[in-house]
Amino acid sequence: MRTRGIYYLGRVIKMGILTEDMAFEALLNPATIFWRGNAWTIINASVHEYNNLKYAYGKLCKFVPETEVDVIDLMKKAVIKHPERNVILASSPFVYIPEHSAIAFLHIWNHIEAHVFIRRFCSIITETHQGFFVDCKIEPIADMRTFAIKLSKIEGIYNISAKVFPPNPLFGPLWRSLKDYLRDRNAESLKIQEDSSHGEPLKTMLPEYVQSVAEGTELKYSPKEPLPIGDAAILMAADGYGTGLVKGRVGSELVVIRTSETIRNFSFEKDPNPEKLYDEAISILEKIKRDRHMEHDKK
Repeated sequence: MRTRGIYYLGRVIKMGILTEDMAFEALLNPATIFWRGNAWTIINASVHEYNNLKYAYGKLCKFVPETEVDVIDLMKKAVIKHPERNVILASSPFVYIPEHSAIAFLHIWNHIEAHVFIRRFCSIITETHQGFFVDCKIEPIADMRTFAIKLSKIEGIYNISAKVFPPNPLFGPLWRSLKDYLRDRNAESLKIQEDSSHGEPLKTMLPEYVQSVAEGTELKYSPKEPLPIGDAAILMAADGYGTGLVKGRVGSELVVIRTSETIRNFSFEKDPNPEKLYDEAISILEKIKRDRHMEHDKK
């Protein structure tokens, strides 16, 4: 029986002149980057097509360019050091699905944890194109049920901060107005921070909105008025188009809740078949799309 691991879901944010074709090109012919004595690149990359939609499979590989390994000298019946090059330390399978601007990747403890995968993967994409007006980010897709539970425990919200990026191609109806604002302003990103005054909590319905998303409630998906920009930014970040942070209180204790701490994940084989990994990831992404009533931007 094959061993299983935890795969995390994130959105791939293409910035500058980076296009889908350029991203595929970087995956198929990646640069090698170096960090603290180890090297990183992408191996076993391949591009597939299913129902006229492209996706890519590969492995983010961490390896040692030059090292020594222990081998047995049978004549001397002793262990000797033998020089070796490009020794693999770990590799994380992933599938990149542009239809959802999404990526699913394996979390490997002590070697390729989620935050490490995100940094190295994006650095390889950028370095492959020599950083020439090209950048990318991976932002986690939050598990809304976990996020809602955390928010329900706080007695008041005193700070909201977020950095968001224009969505492509999907957007959530609760933060449609913020998406339109970014597009109309031709903005590549937006930062927002709200702090309460005089020790009173912010006037926000954020916990209620997150709860409605977690439960798939239809009622609040078409608000009569645009959501306050701070609430919209947190919801946008939770859908994988940025990072968000909420500070609240439980009694006298200050509690910090980050959208990146509640990443949507699933269990799957550590050495997967590419098509089966795609099938699993796309089924979860489609469910997220349905549950959150996300739509394709037609403009």
